[in-house]
Amino acid sequence: MADDRTERAASSGKPADRLDGSRDAAREDRDRRVASDFRQMSQAERLDDKRLNPAAKQVAAMDAAIDKKYGQATPEAARMKVAAREAVAQTMERGGEVRTPRVREVEQRRDETRDQHRTAADKTSKDLER
Repeated sequence: MADDRTERAASSGKPADRLDGSRDAAREDRDRRVASDFRQMSQAERLDDKRLNPAAKQVAAMDAAIDKKYGQATPEAARMKVAAREAVAQTMERGGEVRTPRVREVEQRRDETRDQHRTAADKTSKDLER
């Protein structure tokens, strides 16, 4: 019974992680294949593939941010986009999880907070005028 509990506590990492810190060979091969597929596919193909959809959305968000900062047709933007795609592929290759970005929710919350502050400031200034 005690051995069972200590084994569970020691294996609290990912299911494919071994106790010595190495990863399962089959999982490593799968992660390499997924990363290779990601590198070879077009963005449209990545969006259609259920395994790669979150990573494709992450790349799209990164591309949009790069375009906004560097411009769409600049050499800097092209280099940054290649680096962004490679960073996502390397994360997948290492077995890391790539999640879909949630930019809209953050922007929406920021806009709501800004509106609340404006409303409070307007109310304060009207109260002071009285």
